[in-house]
Amino acid sequence: MRKIVFVVFLFTTFNLTAQHKPFQFGFKGAANIGWFGSNAKDYSNEGVEFGGSWGFVADIYLMENYSFTSGFDVVYLNGSMSYPYAIQDTIDNVTTGRMESKFKTKYVEVPIIFTMKTKEIGKLRYFGQIGFGMGFLLNAKADNTFTPDNGSEQVSEEGAHSDLFKTTRQSLIIGAGIEIPLSGSTYIRTGIKYDNAFINVMKGNNRADLTVANDARNNFMELNLSIIF
Repeated sequence: MRKIVFVVFLFTTFNLTAQHKPFQFGFKGAANIGWFGSNAKDYSNEGVEFGGSWGFVADIYLMENYSFTSGFDVVYLNGSMSYPYAIQDTIDNVTTGRMESKFKTKYVEVPIIFTMKTKEIGKLRYFGQIGFGMGFLLNAKADNTFTPDNGSEQVSEEGAHSDLFKTTRQSLIIGAGIEIPLSGSTYIRTGIKYDNAFINVMKGNNRADLTVANDARNNFMELNLSIIF
């Protein structure tokens, strides 16, 4: 009985492989808009910023219409937020106010996504995706504008701020789109993706109130295009 089951399994696996490639690879480019969310008091999102990404795509098929999609994305993720801040002018003098930062971060993200496809409808296939993203911070910069509470002149600066961000970013990924066949097994995949950080990406405490931890989640929505071979 075990031999029969094993032969049937081998036949099924061979038949599936013969009909469809077990692996497919490709390249991806995308444009995105990013923003911040926060659970901390007086931390506010100040609008969306444009970014982008490029990367490598790998599809590992479980069945013809179901696969795990992975690879890597180099993500340029930007966003603006404001928060309470304090500057130590002298040993005895501290100026409090509000800092608005336009953060520019760069991550390498490794996604692990479950992709579900329809059969061909016309010449197109539609897909949905859900999964997890693990990002690794490469660098972070910011354009800062500090507005003092005492009404004095604003102070602007630009600099590196990798010290404000944790080295990793974990996110929930949801996507959908269409696949357009080109020739043979080569096709174009295009769609939208929502990438939501579900863990705080910042570290340290607020400069104006050391009892308050910095708290922010950088999220983005992207429009992507891949060519799969």
